[in-house]
Amino acid sequence: MKRLTAYMMMWISGVMLPVLKADQCSNADLRGVYSFVASGTFAGVPIATAGQTTYDGKGGASGWIQFSVNGTTLPAAGPSTWTAVYNVDPSTCLATKTITLPNHSNLGPLSGAQLQFFITAGAGFRELRFISTNTGATISGTAVRQ
Repeated sequence: MKRLTAYMMMWISGVMLPVLKADQCSNADLRGVYSFVASGTFAGVPIATAGQTTYDGKGGASGWIQFSVNGTTLPAAGPSTWTAVYNVDPSTCLATKTITLPNHSNLGPLSGAQLQFFITAGAGFRELRFISTNTGATISGTAVRQ
């Protein structure tokens, strides 16, 4: 009977222990180089992208991006650079990011655009899934830490 009581107490104690919310995340969890792909529409125009993002772990990011806009590779000379700011919510481990694209006339409707994204992280921030939250944009994609 003592053994059964001890097992029951251990089981009850395990169930009653408080559970930590999310992983107590921070901007520092999102750092390093990620390779990404995304596609959708922006301003009614179909787009596809591939590129690379470097997150600094402090809320800043930058990278390279190549677009296909309505079937035309932009910019034709090769990938463009961009910058971003991001924030990881410590209680949910969800993130938001605002990207500022370069102001190049050869980027068409994307020239100088600011794109906002909602981001979920998986596998300890090694994988990201994101969607644009801009009105008129239906962009989604994934990124993997390199």
